[in-house]
Amino acid sequence: MPIRLAGPQDLTALIAIDSVAHREPYRAEQIADWLGQYRCLVAEVQGSVAAYAVMHQHFFGCAFIEMLMVGQGHRRSGLGAALLARIQADCTGQKLFTSTNRSNGPMRRLLERRGFVESGVVEHLDEGDPEQVYYW
Repeated sequence: MPIRLAGPQDLTALIAIDSVAHREPYRAEQIADWLGQYRCLVAEVQGSVAAYAVMHQHFFGCAFIEMLMVGQGHRRSGLGAALLARIQADCTGQKLFTSTNRSNGPMRRLLERRGFVESGVVEHLDEGDPEQVYYW
C-alpha cells in the first residue's frame, strides 16, 4: 500500500475517514492545523486515502505520534501497522512516544506488536479512561 506525505489537498479525505470529525466539529480545524504544522502521512488503498498519522517533535523535544487514524472500513487490515513502521523507520535512533486511551485495546495491542512499551499514565484527560503513554 502506498504511504506518502499528506498535503492540503488531502484535508477533505482525512476529515471523511476521521471517526471524531463526524461528531466533533472542532476536529476538522484540528486536522487542517496538523497538515500545516506537523508531519502527516497517509496510507492509500486503491488510490484513496484510508488512514493517516500525525507526528511532531514537541514532546519534551522527542518525536510524538499525535494521531493514528484508520478509516472504519479499513481497520485491522494492516494500515495502522504500516504507518507505524514507516514512522519508526524515519525515527531510527530517536526516542518516539505516543499515547492512547487505556480503553483502546486494539491500539494498545498494535503498539505492543510494533515494539512500544508502556511509559506512563496521564489521568483526567478523559474522565474514567486514563491516557496510556508508550515509548519506542
